[in-house]
Amino acid sequence: MLSISAWKAAQRPNYETNRDKTYPYSECPFLGEYYLVAIPTSLSNLVEHVDYWGEGRIVHQNGVSGFTNCYNVNHTYQLVSNGPDKGRKIPNRIPVVSYTNCDTSGYIKNNSVKTITIMGAPINSSCAADIARMVHPDQGKVIAYGFQTNSADIKNLVMHLKMKDLFLYSNYTLPKELQGVSMFDHHLAFLNLSMLKEELHKNVIEADFDIAVELAKTMDTESGSEAIIDVVTRLLNEGSPKIMAFAYKLWHSGGEEIVRTTFPGAIQQIIIGGFVTIVNKQYQQALKLDANTDSYNDRLAWGDKSDKTSKRVTWKFMAVLENQNVVFKVQDLNYNMFLKLDANTDNYGDRKGWGSVSDSGINHEFYLEPYSKDGILVFRIINYQYSQALKLDANTDQYGDRQLWGHNGDAHANNAALDWVISSNAKSFEMEKSVI
Repeated sequence: MLSISAWKAAQRPNYETNRDKTYPYSECPFLGEYYLVAIPTSLSNLVEHVDYWGEGRIVHQNGVSGFTNCYNVNHTYQLVSNGPDKGRKIPNRIPVVSYTNCDTSGYIKNNSVKTITIMGAPINSSCAADIARMVHPDQGKVIAYGFQTNSADIKNLVMHLKMKDLFLYSNYTLPKELQGVSMFDHHLAFLNLSMLKEELHKNVIEADFDIAVELAKTMDTESGSEAIIDVVTRLLNEGSPKIMAFAYKLWHSGGEEIVRTTFPGAIQQIIIGGFVTIVNKQYQQALKLDANTDSYNDRLAWGDKSDKTSKRVTWKFMAVLENQNVVFKVQDLNYNMFLKLDANTDNYGDRKGWGSVSDSGINHEFYLEPYSKDGILVFRIINYQYSQALKLDANTDQYGDRQLWGHNGDAHANNAALDWVISSNAKSFEMEKSVI
């Protein structure tokens, strides 16, 4: 039972263990209805850390809680509850009227705090709203220690912080100043969009796709979608080979709408197995299969001199999951054959490209590595078995067509001959629907 008389008689806060922020209202009763000088005095100098329901650093037999260098929001008459400072006033205390009436607006300005922590204590709607009010939307974060993701407390925070574009992220590595709280064995973080973009990028680069997918699905607002677009754009500018696996995992984990709204159209079409044309950027020729077959009923692959829209130059990609990577089988619409590279090489070590009825070998599987080049999305199409990127012959046949090869060289070299532009072929799609 909190008592004003006990609070008045209590020993002053311990400012040997805790840093004294010389806060003028720390040892005053609640004065929120009066005109006060709220912190920070200037929004160009944000408050670094507020611990909600904090009591300062407590070292107890059950573990360590609290922090030494922060403001502590707590009940007007609450005293330190455990540890060697038990019964003393709370250091750097900012008061609230009660545990269900949490309003520190007279003491802390809106959008003014970089870090807010909360440990174990209940987070009702009033508490969550006050936390959301004070946290800075662009530089702020909220760390909750000892809560379960599906608890009512966290749901309250999710609802209020979402309006400030801070989203739940359960895999955040705490900075050094927030570590050492041993009373709780886990934490949840609500991060601003700038921090989330870095986390999402890191997870994709490190192939932590399950974490990346869950994070992307959490960012389910207009501004969250814009942040995902920023990450996708960055990955494409960097030429990250992980982006196709991320898109695939996201699509097949209930994130179809995210892929539709945040990834380029070409990647969307590839992931869903839509009908596309595959055009060599250097020669502007679309991939096709020969009208004739060899003795194995295979067909040579070519770049067509002029056709970029017919069924004959239309393909679709079929994703195959290999460990944490996604590879693709490439099937043409005209003959229902699968692209592959020859088992044999020419004098340069290059391999001819073919279409075959069978798709059983790993020489039928290809990596797709998209990247932005001069503002255009291009792809390297790299054979899984031979690690050769597709290219067209420098020479043409009598029809002006160019033969397809696998390049015996660095698949990631600065070589325009290895770049392909993939785009939707709506004409073939409509034609296929009419046949069905």
